[in-house]
Amino acid sequence: MQGIEPKIHNSLTERMDSYRYLIKKMEEYDAESFEIISRASELQALYEDYLSNKKKLEKSIKDYKQFHDDLRKLITVKLRELKRKSKK
Repeated sequence: MQGIEPKIHNSLTERMDSYRYLIKKMEEYDAESFEIISRASELQALYEDYLSNKKKLEKSIKDYKQFHDDLRKLITVKLRELKRKSKK
């Protein structure tokens, strides 16, 4: 699984902040600048969604590993017991 590099995302976010600042300062509003700002907002929403999903996935993996380990230990003990009983 490949993730999104925070450094790359933050770099673009900083550039967008500078862009917004300059547009407001120079009052250079046009359709393209609104489109760029809108797309930047969408990108931020997607990044936040990615972070949320990443946390959920990490929790799922952790829960799976714990469940797997617990079950493996239980089965190991039960198998030993059964093997001992079968040898008697």
